[in-house]
Amino acid sequence: MRSEVERSMNLLVTRTDAAEGDDPGMDLMSNHADVVRLCKTNAGSQGFQPIFGINMVELEEPVIYGVSLSSNQRGYSILRCGASLNMDGTYQGSKSASSEATSSEETFESPMFISRVIDDIGTIPCRVDDLAENEGCPAGQPLADVLEQSEFSFTQGKTPARTFQQPAVRVQTDINTKLVKFIDPYTLDDSNTEDPYQISASYLEKTSDVKSSTKQDLHFAAFARADKRVRYGFNDTNGNQGDGYSGGAFFQNITSRNVRFILDGSGSMSACVAWSGEYGNSRRRFYDPNRGWFKTSEICSFTRMEALQHEMIDIIQNLPDATKMGLAAFSTEGKRNNKTWAPSENNLVELGPPDSETRQSAIDFVLSLSSGNPGSWGGTMPWESLDQAFGDGVTDTVYFLSDGKPNYDQNSGYWTSSDYEIVADYYAGLNASRVTNGNRSIKINSTSVGLNSEWMQLLSSKTSGEYIKVDDI
Repeated sequence: MRSEVERSMNLLVTRTDAAEGDDPGMDLMSNHADVVRLCKTNAGSQGFQPIFGINMVELEEPVIYGVSLSSNQRGYSILRCGASLNMDGTYQGSKSASSEATSSEETFESPMFISRVIDDIGTIPCRVDDLAENEGCPAGQPLADVLEQSEFSFTQGKTPARTFQQPAVRVQTDINTKLVKFIDPYTLDDSNTEDPYQISASYLEKTSDVKSSTKQDLHFAAFARADKRVRYGFNDTNGNQGDGYSGGAFFQNITSRNVRFILDGSGSMSACVAWSGEYGNSRRRFYDPNRGWFKTSEICSFTRMEALQHEMIDIIQNLPDATKMGLAAFSTEGKRNNKTWAPSENNLVELGPPDSETRQSAIDFVLSLSSGNPGSWGGTMPWESLDQAFGDGVTDTVYFLSDGKPNYDQNSGYWTSSDYEIVADYYAGLNASRVTNGNRSIKINSTSVGLNSEWMQLLSSKTSGEYIKVDDI
């Protein structure tokens, strides 16, 4: 689903508060009612309530994502309804493959295909404070009836907050109808932190016959960017066939099999990249390089940190199985985001197959970087994480990202321009020592976000790495 959204031109949703001047062609139900009706028919008794469609340049008709009953009928699922995919990622029934079609019905009806994308989405529980003492949950309706009555139109950029028995998933989009983000399914009240009904994220819930259950947060965010491609087997700058991650906004052409990622976890990474132009019911804290910390109820489509998380998850999911990887976030000592992915504390870890616990553990670490109040994430102190990379004899490539200058130098003194050469020479010296001891030298590929960083340029230059600057995207 993430890959398909990213390759799309835009989303199609139905807004209850569409403003004058909005493109009517972006409305899902008004323009694609026939496709939605066909999806409902194909879904049958499991039901299908459309959430959003995606507009693909290759297809005459959109792919529709909607909510249905789960495979065990005890919760909910997200179904995909649309043209089926070939093994190479192309569509069956795309414009090029269906040039002989003579009617719009023939164009989309023949390739329509229903598949279950996410299963076991939980149901919203009873509010504890709505129940009389010693009472259980009130008797509910069959979930098929609840689903039929559930509304998924967007108001102020969000589908409705969920109530008892409804699916524990809520979706946010932005003013340009490009963002898909799963958010808290209940409207949070910042003033009431003890409310037992507050749910911190959309979630999955697998219920067994013995009435025990497991609950897992459901994190998802994707942004329609038809220019972005994540794939295996890309061609490098010399025209040779590669095997790895071809590149995103922050990291490019990852072909190393022994790689560490050192990521800025400081509070400034909460800076908003794209504002939706819409407002919610709660206030959220952000950092702005020009004004410092502030709170606003305006909805942020995604922050620097969320954009980084998005790309890192793609990397973790797409790097070859034999890749050995390390992960660390840096901030200031004792702060929330000054930490290392535990399996890679002492050495690199082989990722293994796509469904391995190792990959999921790495993804969980990346997702943890946006938790909590950004004010508790910490400042910018990368030295411990950089030194750790030079402490093993396996790493040959480091990808280092930061959106600010260090708070202090390596000796806890004030950071000044005189430190630029000192730091670059220090790590170049560590490389020389590694080679003398029979270990590999390390290339440091640096990415600065939202600023031109002279010291990061020098660091990469003196370790034979590459430096790129990324403006807020």
